[in-house]
Amino acid sequence: MGLQINTIITLSNNEKYIVLNEVVFLSKKYFRVIKMDEKKVIETNDIVIFLEELDGLDIYVRKIEDKKLLDQLTKLL
Repeated sequence: MGLQINTIITLSNNEKYIVLNEVVFLSKKYFRVIKMDEKKVIETNDIVIFLEELDGLDIYVRKIEDKKLLDQLTKLL
């Protein structure tokens, strides 16, 4: 099923993010997320874009670092 807007995801390093919105670009699903602290308070300075990667029933995310891709996705999100 994959990630959904307004859900909280926890990474393997225990960082928490809330999903703000999503876009499909070049047949891949990207999410704009914002980091939350351990008390689930939003840290507004830490907004990132993740790529969703599915492996069977497992969902993985990868932070987008490529500047050109980030610029394109920012316009869409």
